[in-house]
Amino acid sequence: MAVGGRVIVKSASLTLKENTVLFLLGPNGSGKSTLLKAIVGYPGLEVLMGSIVYEEEDITSKPMEYRVSRGLTLAHQIPPKLTGVRIRQLLEAICKRTNCDPLEVAGDLEIKHLLDREFGKGFSGGELKRAEIAMLLAQRPKLPLIDEPDSGVDVDSIEVIASAIRKIISNTSSKSAIIVTHSAQISKYITPTETCIMISGEVKTCSGPELLGEVFEHGFRELVREYKRAG
Repeated sequence: MAVGGRVIVKSASLTLKENTVLFLLGPNGSGKSTLLKAIVGYPGLEVLMGSIVYEEEDITSKPMEYRVSRGLTLAHQIPPKLTGVRIRQLLEAICKRTNCDPLEVAGDLEIKHLLDREFGKGFSGGELKRAEIAMLLAQRPKLPLIDEPDSGVDVDSIEVIASAIRKIISNTSSKSAIIVTHSAQISKYITPTETCIMISGEVKTCSGPELLGEVFEHGFRELVREYKRAG
């Protein structure tokens, strides 16, 4: 996968089955966020080889709008700030389409006090991330792609965010999600069924939750050395 002619993701083979919460771990700059954006169909991302298959349909050439309409939804690592748009407006617009309760969603993420503020304006890291996850919860996606939900937030916010993510997953038909994280702090509240390691643009290995233990014990530097020695 390339951006502006520069290859970011060199090799990534992932298969997500039902009832699977997949954690994609790796150092900063390893291509994790780019991979999620490619799956959801961000403009400017070019898939040079291989394909993206969703619900038995090859969507590699499909636009992002089509993929979102099919239930693929991305929660960003750094949510965009929307000048002039208040959280209440966004939630009400989304919930009108998905038949959810904006106040209930805001309560789940503890952001009722932010409803009349512009999205992202003057927010702390935890507030911004909770607002982004609130939008994801309201959208009721079939397959949520969640980028760094535990990055730049405090412990209390991580717990609130994790609770909402569990609710998002339980609302999906597949009971599945892909969660990108480099700190894996979210694993204190959500246990993955599968863990994959991505380094230097390549998904190197996938296994069960035990891979988290290796990351916590050795860190990514040691894993990078091991993969270099092996390859």
